[in-house]
Amino acid sequence: MLFLLSFIACKGDLLLTSGELGRLNYVLETNYKMEEFDLSEAKLATGYPQRLSANLTISGWKVVDDKPFLVYHTTSDEGAFVDSESILDGEMGVPGFTIQVDAAGSYMIQSKLQDELVDQISLDFVKPDEVSVLSWVRGPEAEDFTEKEGAMITVSVGSQAAFIPIPKFEGKRIIGDIEVELTIDPPEAAVVGYNIESVEEGGVNASSNPASIYFVQEGAVGVCATDIVNEVTTCQDFTVE
Repeated sequence: MLFLLSFIACKGDLLLTSGELGRLNYVLETNYKMEEFDLSEAKLATGYPQRLSANLTISGWKVVDDKPFLVYHTTSDEGAFVDSESILDGEMGVPGFTIQVDAAGSYMIQSKLQDELVDQISLDFVKPDEVSVLSWVRGPEAEDFTEKEGAMITVSVGSQAAFIPIPKFEGKRIIGDIEVELTIDPPEAAVVGYNIESVEEGGVNASSNPASIYFVQEGAVGVCATDIVNEVTTCQDFTVE
């Protein structure tokens, strides 16, 4: 069994730092806990667009005045791709931006108003060498999901499991909204769960994202997550009783 797993950031950590000129605060949100809180000290995963927001400091307002929505973000570094948002995206303050790089290294993003440099930030990217799979499990009779960890996790037949893939580098968590392929071994040991949004006479509105599975067969089950861009695989073993 194979399916894609992606996620939306929520209830995680906020990493922020002021730009080198002290006029903008740059902010990035994750959906998992990080050891760092200073964005300038953290590392980001290569291969995926990572979104940052920005807001003005007091000194920044003195430069931008009443035109924060005209600030845009760019880079001249080769191999880095920056997509700056605008007022057309509903941004009334300083727009945010996404950055994606394919190779590890340090990349400079400049925030400008017309041709004037407002602020800039350097971000460090690394290629993940591991994907940590955070497992949330709900038993057949339970109402809540419980975080589970360990080399072997024991669950009951009928349990539902959801997963958060967390990229790591040299044993530490790094920042990254990544996509992974989940494979189940043996494939018949679990089925994909669908999230039902509404049931009407004309049909059922449902989605398989966010992804989850139901364990339907006793025995040993392996759930492997593969970063589809960086080609890193990590497996979590379960015992289904």
